[in-house]
Amino acid sequence: MAFKILNEVKVGVLVFIAICLAIWGYHFLQGKNYFESRNMYYVVYDKVDGLVESSPVLINGLKVGLVTEISFTHDTLNRIFVKMLVDNEYQIPDSSIAEIYSVDLMGSKAIRLNLTKLNKFYKSGDTLYSKIEQDLKSQVSAQMLPLKVKAEELILSIDSVMSVVQNIFNENTRENLSKTFASIKETIKNLESASISLDTLMRNEKYVLARIFSNIESITNNLKNNNEQINQILNNFSMISDSLQKSNIKNTIQNANTVLLQANSILGKINRGEGSFGLLINNDTLYRNLENASKNLDKLMQDLRENPKRYVRFSLFDFGRTVIIDENGNKIKKRERNNQTDTSGSTSDNTIIYKVQIRSAKKQIKPNSQEFKGINNVEENFIDGRYKYTIGRYSTLDDAIKEQQEILNIFPDAFVVSFQGKQQVPIQDVRK
Repeated sequence: MAFKILNEVKVGVLVFIAICLAIWGYHFLQGKNYFESRNMYYVVYDKVDGLVESSPVLINGLKVGLVTEISFTHDTLNRIFVKMLVDNEYQIPDSSIAEIYSVDLMGSKAIRLNLTKLNKFYKSGDTLYSKIEQDLKSQVSAQMLPLKVKAEELILSIDSVMSVVQNIFNENTRENLSKTFASIKETIKNLESASISLDTLMRNEKYVLARIFSNIESITNNLKNNNEQINQILNNFSMISDSLQKSNIKNTIQNANTVLLQANSILGKINRGEGSFGLLINNDTLYRNLENASKNLDKLMQDLRENPKRYVRFSLFDFGRTVIIDENGNKIKKRERNNQTDTSGSTSDNTIIYKVQIRSAKKQIKPNSQEFKGINNVEENFIDGRYKYTIGRYSTLDDAIKEQQEILNIFPDAFVVSFQGKQQVPIQDVRK
């Protein structure tokens, strides 16, 4: 029994085929051809500016694909997800840019692929870099914006000028201008009056003017008659100037300048403390030494008056006391001690003498060395393989300490030492 196809089945199959053809035709008209192999790419934009599905994808103006889907991204509404299909015969190099731009003046949008020259290519399903070209309105606005700003500035300038003009030509200004023109008119009248007065004066004083011109003529005649004498005077001045020029004034001035420079150099050295005279002017050490010498001389004279037996070998009188002058000039009376001094005034071997040591060195130092800083009467002692330099000879430790305190600013390392005869003894043993 042959299988018979029902008419209803035939009709259903035809209707299904027709529907499929209609769907395929609709998508084909939109540029979607399901029978062609294409690569799929994605682009993410901030905005699409009128880009729609089925908008073309172009390379150098040639259509190579179309936009198939436009939607917001899943995570945010601020980004727009665009899906496009490109014929698989066109490979898109890496780092190429998918740029939305206006195709015509009506504002139709398309995607233009700006290709790079890299040898590496995107694969189907990759996401391309995005870019949006400014539309005509934005471009015109961007170009017109500077003109708009300049026009606004021009309007403001014109407004300022008009305000200035209005302020200038106000009622007070117009009144002042009227007064100015009136003053000019009055000035012209005064000039006319002065001209008339001058003309009258010239008429009335024409004889006086004639005498003045006559005197001037007489003066010129005198100059003409005495021309030889005037020439002689001028020649004399010329000879004087020649003599001055030949007198070598230039060398004299140069020598004077040299002398002044040398004097300035000498004064500069004096101010800087160079040389003996500079040290005498700027260094107060000499002044302090002279002052100390004067004080010591005064003490010596006073001590000579109070204790003449120290300086006289034989004394006919027993003064019975000894007066010592301290650093401040005060008198300190002490009884004579037989073991302190002998008749010649020199110390005995058992007398303790205190001195102030200021320097110590392995090698001998000259008396006029700068290491002594201008102090004279420095005593040298060679003890324990070293040269020790001391100043002063004091019978009491307090006097030696006072001297040490006075010179600490010059010799910070100065200290008191004691001698018994020519031997140095420790101060601790002396105190015991």
